[in-house]
Amino acid sequence: MRISILLVVAWVVAMGASAHAQDSSARYAGAWQVTTGDGGTGMCRIDLATNRSTFGLWATSLGCLGPLAMVNGWKSEAGHLHLLGYDGGTVATFSPDGKALDGRFSDGAPVALAPLNGQNVASLNPPVSQNCIRNPASGYCADAADINVPTAFPLWVRGLHPLVIRAQPSMASDKLGETTAGQCFMIDSCQGTPEGTRCHIAPGQNSLPTGYVLKHFNDNGSTFVAFQNFC
Repeated sequence: MRISILLVVAWVVAMGASAHAQDSSARYAGAWQVTTGDGGTGMCRIDLATNRSTFGLWATSLGCLGPLAMVNGWKSEAGHLHLLGYDGGTVATFSPDGKALDGRFSDGAPVALAPLNGQNVASLNPPVSQNCIRNPASGYCADAADINVPTAFPLWVRGLHPLVIRAQPSMASDKLGETTAGQCFMIDSCQGTPEGTRCHIAPGQNSLPTGYVLKHFNDNGSTFVAFQNFC
């Protein structure tokens, strides 16, 4: 009897995971217009299907140049949509912001997908509540994948808000500079402090000094994610 119960529980969990994956795929399936921060990319369009491919699900590009011309698949996981190339590598990663899918190429350059078939681009999380950690760009509860403190390094991350860089992991230490919203940078460690988790910006990045930034910050009584755990 115990074995039968365990088998039923495992089946329910598996079916739930499968249904979640199908729902996630369904909300993104269809045609998307590609744009960049400067409004470019012309007639580049990405079509996302729900049938399986060699890597993830099928995707095709039309009229695209550069990395997007190599798009051959896609997947949705941890609140993010990943466009995949012919080798299965990630071409660009996106998150829903309520109006479009906001994303970055692997080199950190901005790119966005605007829905052409009425796809759902709302945050996967409910509207802001008192107890959630927010994404400062959308105002909605942030994805768990971005809230979590990184544990594997080095890691390229993407700032969601201007972040003060401190010489030491303390608010009382000297200010060395500041990141900008949307800027990608590499971190090589994170540690807990009385003021919250601080992560260390790795040396050798020409545009930024080596120092510490907060993983989460507080503003007007709410807590926000300072950076996404990908770029």
